[in-house]
Amino acid sequence: MKKIKIAPSTKNGASHWLHQRISAIAMIPLTIWIAISGIYIATDPFNYIAAFFAYPINAVMAILLIATSLYHGSIGMRVIIEDYISCQSKKHFYIILINLLSIATAIAGILAIIRLHLIG
Repeated sequence: MKKIKIAPSTKNGASHWLHQRISAIAMIPLTIWIAISGIYIATDPFNYIAAFFAYPINAVMAILLIATSLYHGSIGMRVIIEDYISCQSKKHFYIILINLLSIATAIAGILAIIRLHLIG
């Protein structure tokens, strides 16, 4: 019989799993908040959105939602890439690309919220 070759463990799957579950739990109240807030914003978006983000609690909650959701998504994409791409160089490239895109999107979103907060 041939011996089965088992890939060495990277020992980071449990931490990814735990971080993704924690970020998912953190997004529950943030998602409820944005859904309720979206109903109020939808009534008159042009006049209400700047006033909505003028309140510090709304700006902080929006920033937390942006950061948490992008972190959660980047962990999920990393796990998918690690599971389904076998070429190590492509795997590292895509993981770096996902991280850079997540960081750039987070910065753009946070700056937009800060701008809305300051002009509101």
